[in-house]
Amino acid sequence: MLLTLIINFCLLTTMMYLLSLTYKSAEDINATAVHVPRLLLTAVMAIALMLYPAEVAPGVIIDMRAVPIAYLALRKGVWAGLLALIPLLLYRFHLGGAGVWSAVFSAVGVVLLGGLLHRSVDLFAPRLDWRSLWWRLLLVFMPNGILIPVLRGDPAALLTVYLPLLVVTYAGFLVSLGIQRNRYRLLSLIATYERQAHQDVLSALPNRRQFDRDLAQMDAADLLCLIDIDHFKKVNDTFGHAAGDEVLTQLGKLLRSRLRGHDQAYRYGGEEFAVIFRAPGTAAPELLAERLRQAVEQTAFPALGGQPLTVSIGVTRRGSGSLEDCFLVADRALYAAKAAGRNRVQVGSPELL
Repeated sequence: MLLTLIINFCLLTTMMYLLSLTYKSAEDINATAVHVPRLLLTAVMAIALMLYPAEVAPGVIIDMRAVPIAYLALRKGVWAGLLALIPLLLYRFHLGGAGVWSAVFSAVGVVLLGGLLHRSVDLFAPRLDWRSLWWRLLLVFMPNGILIPVLRGDPAALLTVYLPLLVVTYAGFLVSLGIQRNRYRLLSLIATYERQAHQDVLSALPNRRQFDRDLAQMDAADLLCLIDIDHFKKVNDTFGHAAGDEVLTQLGKLLRSRLRGHDQAYRYGGEEFAVIFRAPGTAAPELLAERLRQAVEQTAFPALGGQPLTVSIGVTRRGSGSLEDCFLVADRALYAAKAAGRNRVQVGSPELL
């Protein structure tokens, strides 16, 4: 019995680990929609666990099939759990035997209780409150095998069958939950590191690395704006570097607030920013850039003690040329704006190459 129970437990943990590998992001785990392939995989897991049961009493076998079903119900609700039960119960009816209706009652009971706790239990909260959680999770597994002593007419089966089944399934669920939570933590850390690797700390905008990636994805009709803060060195020299950092932070917020959802601003250098306008349509490049310039000029920057902040902008359309040419045209347009007196917009053209 012990050997087959260990095999069942090892099979459960292996399959739960494989299930965890199907999640590619933390958002994927937190998604509310039911993922049909994972639902079917859960049903297959439960059936596979039935293939290696442990005999705890003459003619009475137990396994951990309730664990993946309970996990699904807790994560996705009653209907997802009931759908996963269909192939499981069909297979159990195919096997036949005196314990069919006990198995049906057990499976449905676990799904119903798990589904009732679906919205009140967050299995992937950063910190789980085990003082209130342990007994609610244990409650989910209480219907599992509860009819066995009744159908056998043997009250002693509560100790010899039901309690061992409750203990092993609950322990299996806790280990399985640990596997899934570890995967969630790993994916969350990866997402955090990726975000930090592609985000500027001060402005909270994407950095040069992300800018280069997005630049390569521009369509011919998209617009590229290069923005440079006028006399930023004077800001640092006059008000200090802390004030300069505050200006960069506020400017990042300002640029984000003035863009459409699919446009994007970047900080790609010290006082150098960029904006990619996606599919601007018939809007004139100089008009879009001028709106940004005016927004900066009309915004009060507390770190500057009431003094205005201005920017120079070079803007060009992506066009059909190379990325290098596109960036070079916008860069030269920017320097043309600065050479013309700053605080202005200059539209780039191929003649600037």
